Amino acid sequence: MKRRFTDALSCYSEGIAVVTQADEDLEAILYSNRSGCYYEMGNYENAAADARKCSQLLMESMAMKIKAAHDREPGKDIKMPPLVWKNMYRLARSLHFGNAEDAEVHYPLQLIEQQLEESREYGPMATKMREQLNYYLRMPSNNEKFEPSLLRASFQNPYVEYYNFGHDESESLLRRNEGSNAESILLDELDDEELSSLSFLFGGVGDGRHAFATLLDANHQYQSLSETKQDKFRLHMTLNDISAQLLAKDVLVLVLSYELGGAADSAKLALTTADPFNIGMVIYYVTLGYAMPPFVHRKMVEHIKRWFTDSTFEDFQQTFPWLVISEDTWTGIITIMNAWVEPEAHYSPEFPSAMGVLPSYRPNGDDRVDNAMAGLSSMGAGNELIGDMKAKLDSAREQKRAQVAEAFKSMDLTPDMIEKAKYALGEDATEKEMRNFLVEIVLDQMLDGGPPRYVSPMDKLFLEQTKCLNPEAGPSDEMKEETSSFVIGKNGSSPARGSSKEEAIEAINKYKPHVGKNWVTNPVQIDPSYWYFSDGNRATDEFNPVKEFPQGFLTQDVISFMSEPPPDILSAKTDEEKEKVLKSNTLASNVIRYYWHVGRAVTNLLGKTVIEIALGSIVAFGDASSDREGKALPSKYHRITLSNIPDYTGMHSVFITVAPLLSLKSKSVTPCIQSNCLLNTGLWKSYDDYFFSTTALGYKEAEAVFRLRVADQEPSIWGTNVWEQVDDDDERVESLSLSHEELRTWLHRLFLMTVVPADRDVNSMLREEKASNINTFLLTLSHCVNLGMSAHFIASVLEDLLKKKTLVTKATLSNESPALYLDSKD
Repeated sequence: MKRRFTDALSCYSEGIAVVTQADEDLEAILYSNRSGCYYEMGNYENAAADARKCSQLLMESMAMKIKAAHDREPGKDIKMPPLVWKNMYRLARSLHFGNAEDAEVHYPLQLIEQQLEESREYGPMATKMREQLNYYLRMPSNNEKFEPSLLRASFQNPYVEYYNFGHDESESLLRRNEGSNAESILLDELDDEELSSLSFLFGGVGDGRHAFATLLDANHQYQSLSETKQDKFRLHMTLNDISAQLLAKDVLVLVLSYELGGAADSAKLALTTADPFNIGMVIYYVTLGYAMPPFVHRKMVEHIKRWFTDSTFEDFQQTFPWLVISEDTWTGIITIMNAWVEPEAHYSPEFPSAMGVLPSYRPNGDDRVDNAMAGLSSMGAGNELIGDMKAKLDSAREQKRAQVAEAFKSMDLTPDMIEKAKYALGEDATEKEMRNFLVEIVLDQMLDGGPPRYVSPMDKLFLEQTKCLNPEAGPSDEMKEETSSFVIGKNGSSPARGSSKEEAIEAINKYKPHVGKNWVTNPVQIDPSYWYFSDGNRATDEFNPVKEFPQGFLTQDVISFMSEPPPDILSAKTDEEKEKVLKSNTLASNVIRYYWHVGRAVTNLLGKTVIEIALGSIVAFGDASSDREGKALPSKYHRITLSNIPDYTGMHSVFITVAPLLSLKSKSVTPCIQSNCLLNTGLWKSYDDYFFSTTALGYKEAEAVFRLRVADQEPSIWGTNVWEQVDDDDERVESLSLSHEELRTWLHRLFLMTVVPADRDVNSMLREEKASNINTFLLTLSHCVNLGMSAHFIASVLEDLLKKKTLVTKATLSNESPALYLDSKD
């Protein structure tokens, strides 16, 4: 009778009908079993009702037993049977999945927790579930209007799933992606029609690194165009995300960058003039810090109020005509920014202090090792194996470090090395001090993976000791006052001048109590509604901005787009160049320099470039294409990048809803979709399995069906893959094409995978839904007709599924979840 819930339901109902009232324990068991059946069938209302009834019967029975026992033996302790707690837990889950009020869900969980001694099995589960559900209580109540329509139940609210920093290298969509046949888009080689209508879509734009790189590239190429071509040039960039918080952050950074670029005519002036420098410090801490100096926080609030919360939608449009935002998106962004300005009025419990946030932040781990270990864990490696491997890697790393350090210490110091060290340490520095200084500069950065040209040792030390960003005084009187007690070295040198590692750490630790007491939590980075939600525990962030900003943002391509790139310590030759590098090659200066270039790109391309901010599900873009045309917004894009989107919607949804947004292939532009899959990669053993899990096809077969080809010879589930348009007369497509019988088998399998998915773990706290549903399947049939399949053939497939009592098919299904790849021709 395993999993025959309908039959079991009938049996339990019959038992309940005939059981006598005198046997309350048996009646409670029957109600419990029937509750379990209802729950497995997805009838959460009845499951909750029976769980309540079971608990009620057991408690009434226990009350009588306790009274009787007390009469016989006063003081005797009688414990509640485990079945009570089991049904209380099922009641909570049924209420949750049945979309009951939060308070209703929490009540049975709290009852279980109050009796932890009796409910040892279910107590920890209740605590974990209640912690996971707590983020609902901190949600703003006016979010219904902005509910996106993704195909996953876990994505019903734009205020959750908040990733504040990406981990891939920024790429311009104008450039050729490695492994792709789609060549770089060179503006000077485009014809007038192509040049005047370029459009790019950034799905899951996150921290905006790919959009900013594309903007910098466009501006760099624009400067070299003839005046005639400059007049023709037009670019539309759509920045889309399902998280209102990330889009609010991107809009704030764009406005601040524009303000920074307008306040200084050069990156040098932005670093040496007080007003633009202060704007740059706001960007620095807003984008990368978890806490910020009070002065920076006050400036951030001033800017948000000036341009956003104290402004109107109409005033914003007039001030920033290059930013296109719908009223719905604007309202969502303002909701977020109001919480940033006054977090204490928008969060309950109260918004955490810096000392409440920083203990959960981990900037010091070896990211490469941690990421590798996480990957092994997701593929089933046990904690003991992972711990052993990590210990061996750490040991090998330290041995390598010691060997390189020893070789360096025996090296003769060149005049240039001595000059650099004495500049930082002072003229009376000993040879040992100089060697130690040079070892720290070279080895720490080389072995920790940071680009040695763009990483300051002081930034690294300050982050390690305080978990905060190194405050740079620059020309700002306010920042000079903030850092007045932060003095390093025997010569009283400033942080920018450096010192020995021991002296620097000593000075930082003296300054650290001031940071913990006075610095303010960055509300842009910390969202309690997401931060508290992580497997029942408070979230722990692992992100090192000192390493990751240079690696992720300052790629060699991006640096080549800058008119005033960061100084390169490896190429410094003259004394003047060396001094400039030592003084200005800090994280703060490079962040300010980078966003100054972003702001100047916006300024230079005013009237030429539009940046659209679009909140919601990217899969809704295809449905809204006709509406977009009526609003003078592009309905087709030359290139689309999707960050993490396939994790949640699957490549099938991408193909039928996003791929139709690609423009037609032209002489100079090959339209393509760049996509990665980061969240669930541990589920799949190969790209074919990953692709098959939602499409019911292998990725090579998709060429013939969807007219899209993955450019990489060996696509990876761990990296970015490029899907390019394929011509109908392509010989490879012809060789891979499926017969009508094979296409019918594929559609049967797709339908069966949708309506009869393989079993998943029903006890999983995260109710992960299959990415496909009947609506997706019907859209697939419509898409097939649009791709040229005959309508009567598609109609015959529908008849197979809807009119015939028995489906006769060759489609085979995988019994595993996620499904394993099955060749459609088998």
